[in-house]
Amino acid sequence: MNRWKEFSYVLSLGILFIVTVNISLSISEKPDQQQRIPHFEKSDIELSGLPLNVLRELITTELFQLKNQAFINQLKELNTSTHAKNQLDKIQIDLSKAMTIIVLKEPSVPNMLLHFKAKTAQFASGKYYIQSGYDVFYSPVSNLSKAQAKWIESQVKWEDTRIEKRQFIVHQQINGTSSIAQIDWDESTLHYRSNASQLNQTIVLSPRYFHLSQTFPNSILPAIPSTYPLRHLLIDLERYSVNYEGGALSDDESFPFSPSFEALLEYKNPQDLDEALSAVRSAYDTLTWKEQEVKMGSKTYFFKLTSPKTLYICSNKEQFCPNGNPNVTRCNYGFLCKGDLGRLTSIKNTGWAGLVLDMIPAFRASKELFDGTTEIQSSNKGLDITFKPGSTVLHQLLKTLVVYSQE
Repeated sequence: MNRWKEFSYVLSLGILFIVTVNISLSISEKPDQQQRIPHFEKSDIELSGLPLNVLRELITTELFQLKNQAFINQLKELNTSTHAKNQLDKIQIDLSKAMTIIVLKEPSVPNMLLHFKAKTAQFASGKYYIQSGYDVFYSPVSNLSKAQAKWIESQVKWEDTRIEKRQFIVHQQINGTSSIAQIDWDESTLHYRSNASQLNQTIVLSPRYFHLSQTFPNSILPAIPSTYPLRHLLIDLERYSVNYEGGALSDDESFPFSPSFEALLEYKNPQDLDEALSAVRSAYDTLTWKEQEVKMGSKTYFFKLTSPKTLYICSNKEQFCPNGNPNVTRCNYGFLCKGDLGRLTSIKNTGWAGLVLDMIPAFRASKELFDGTTEIQSSNKGLDITFKPGSTVLHQLLKTLVVYSQE
């Protein structure tokens, strides 16, 4: 969560640069679609786009279509709190050139960087940035030491790429494999396109509600506290397939949140599955375990080994698998995502707790974003997220990111 908040902080900051630096001089420029962008081997994700195109759409959307004064005020408040102008010694950004957000996994340097082109070339360094010619690397989260600046200059590689209007280029690392993708959007749909997946047939749950099936991302495990008992189920997990209906709050202090879901967990080998189940039983040794059931608070969960290395779990046997066997289908590419994104923030029986949740800006913004969509659909090349009529894709994304950055 902290990394996501820092990521959204930097993205929001980059957008604010666009709004505040020389709008009157650059608004008539036409960005060159051929761009030179940085790339680091030791990065988790790099997001590159043309700030001038984003600025034009932002101005058109916010001022002439939505006329959302509250959101514009949020941008102003965020701008006055960052002190970015002082940190950058009044460096002027060339809005016609690409801007890149970089999330690094190198522990010796700040894990968040923003790269942009300056209008004037120079070789200089400040407390928060380094500039080499026209290229500026800026660290809004923490200071940049001389050693860190030297590491950046020695490790960066440059790539020539084409960036279209209404498009971001994404470099990312997924389980140690590098990939390049594009994020495109129009008025009602957000498209995510990556390298075509190789044929990788596998068994998944038949999709309903919100569905996600994929290889388990190893980067998630270190972010889960070691004291969280259910973490044992994720160690040595190879793949998972989930149908998620929503959640509900209860009066049970030990298990106050009850999710409604079914999951198919596939491990690397049968021994890993046996060890995962044994570790969870040991962690919850005060609960009543039966052959295929365990009661957690007021909920009884059903589980079953569907193969020597596959475990099925659901929160309600009568709802999800009344005959004791899950409904499954074959997935040709190993990745499948579809259904209703609004299910992810759907919580029943909230009462007064619902008012508290709505007071959390990040939760409220996420709920508004997900509720503004109609469906998410995957293919072998990526994802398509369709928004409801009247929802402007760029506005919804920026609004959510700005709220997260203020947390």
